[in-house]
Amino acid sequence: MQILPTRLHGLLDYLVSMLVIALPFVAGWHGAARWSFIALGGLGIAYSLMTDYEWGGVRVLPMPLHLALDAIFGAAMVVLAAVLDLRGYVWLVVAIGILAWVLVMITERRPGSPAPEIRGRAP
Repeated sequence: MQILPTRLHGLLDYLVSMLVIALPFVAGWHGAARWSFIALGGLGIAYSLMTDYEWGGVRVLPMPLHLALDAIFGAAMVVLAAVLDLRGYVWLVVAIGILAWVLVMITERRPGSPAPEIRGRAP
């Protein structure tokens, strides 16, 4: 059931990636935990910028490939929760990973049409 428009999915991509980057600073993690989440969030932003959808900049990755990368992103979140000492934040990291998988399953496979231009009338 693909009910989530790619326009909304794209916004969520950037918000979740920024949350993943901010999380180690909020939680006070250092070393591998900090750099793993910074790298994963940065990769999320990078492949989102390259996706052929409304929020893409370069638009070279097709949406199905983007969704496959989102599934890998979700798996990486769950793996990181299992292998790193996240001091009470394991539930949040796992929840973000599961959310990524849910979004993969409910997102439309093709980007919608761009928003129509709004043109004013000349007086």
